[in-house]
Amino acid sequence: MKSALCLLPLIAALHAAEPPVCEWVFSAGGSVNDKARAVATDAAGNVFVASECTGDASFGSLQHKSAGGMDMCLVKLDPQGMPLWVSSIGGSKTDRAYGVIADSAGNAYVTGHFESTDAVVNGMTLPNAGGYDVFTAKFSPEGKVLWLRVKGGEGYDYGHGIAIDSEGHLVVTGAINRQIFCTKYDADGNELWHRVTSGSVSGSGHGIAVDGQDHIIIGGNAAGSGAFGKTAIESKTTAALALKLTPDGESVWASLIPGAPSALYHEITCDSQGRVWGVGMFKGSVRVAGGTFQSTGENDNDGLIVHLDAAGRVQWARHLRGPGTDYCLGVAADNQGTAFVCGDFNKDTSLAGHALATRGSGDIFIAAFDAQGGLTWVVQAGGKLNDSAYPLTFRTPAELIIAGSCATSALFGQHEVSHAGAGDLYAAKWRHVSKP
Repeated sequence: MKSALCLLPLIAALHAAEPPVCEWVFSAGGSVNDKARAVATDAAGNVFVASECTGDASFGSLQHKSAGGMDMCLVKLDPQGMPLWVSSIGGSKTDRAYGVIADSAGNAYVTGHFESTDAVVNGMTLPNAGGYDVFTAKFSPEGKVLWLRVKGGEGYDYGHGIAIDSEGHLVVTGAINRQIFCTKYDADGNELWHRVTSGSVSGSGHGIAVDGQDHIIIGGNAAGSGAFGKTAIESKTTAALALKLTPDGESVWASLIPGAPSALYHEITCDSQGRVWGVGMFKGSVRVAGGTFQSTGENDNDGLIVHLDAAGRVQWARHLRGPGTDYCLGVAADNQGTAFVCGDFNKDTSLAGHALATRGSGDIFIAAFDAQGGLTWVVQAGGKLNDSAYPLTFRTPAELIIAGSCATSALFGQHEVSHAGAGDLYAAKWRHVSKP
């Protein structure tokens, strides 16, 4: 369903910049649980939403027929939020998308993982080495799968982040056999190189980005002793990891922020200058930017936002802190030093010291931070049950798009988004409007 959406700022004292105005929200799903995991735009402003659907699902007037389990679904929306097509990959088990990106010609590339041994694409059954395997697929502007590549072993493997460089090459990151990997493909799906961690390092690449010189930034988590190429990775506990590679996949630097007991970057971004912003969560405590962030309880997850310079040095860090589960899950930058962050929280909490009040058991937030880490605005959405915001993308000059899931009906400003099942996927678009 498509509905108008207007969100109001939560904190009246934040006057440094006006919050964006919502243009539309799109929701879709079936009778069970559906969730959007990734979002991207093409040059024409069309929106690609990569999601997971359990059972049959409706995307406006478009219908998705389940292959039997949880299917990976990709829906293309026009710039006004109307669905153009929905395409899927799936079988009788669990198949998910975690990342999506679009190229200059309007093709979309998706990565994720699949468990099904009976998933069929273009008449061919996908080979599965056991458990969950990584897939990376290219979709035409009309939604046809042009090619698909598979990696993995017998365990729980997945592709989580995907980005595209100035030459149209793809870089994908995730985990295979608990090792962080990064693979580069050309636009035709030919593998250019593949790199993995060495030693006893275990972890995952969750987010990936490319700067103005086609350097690659990976964000995720790592623990153990080893290396990525020639760059050492050492952490006795699970650390939030940012890793910079050359266009050829050679390591440049690694930044680790160990948690006590754990920390993680769920998503990462960089600008053309190579400045980096990572967002995620931690349990217990982390020492960062000359201070210590402490969660409210040993079993609580608190949100973490960290800004690094192009050399991997921490510039500032911010904390999403409350008595429940608080996540920072999506991040984007505008190339002017502003970072946009989205996530969710399930009890009254604070973001960088500013109070947020929940409407129910879990609410969505979007926030902007200036180059010095100052919070400039916050907006909120949600209903009485758990609602989430996973990805966030920024489109020059003034558009922000988030996606995630809503349980039961959710309020976005004064407008209600209805639901079809236990949880529906959504995408929502905001635009900054310049005032005279």
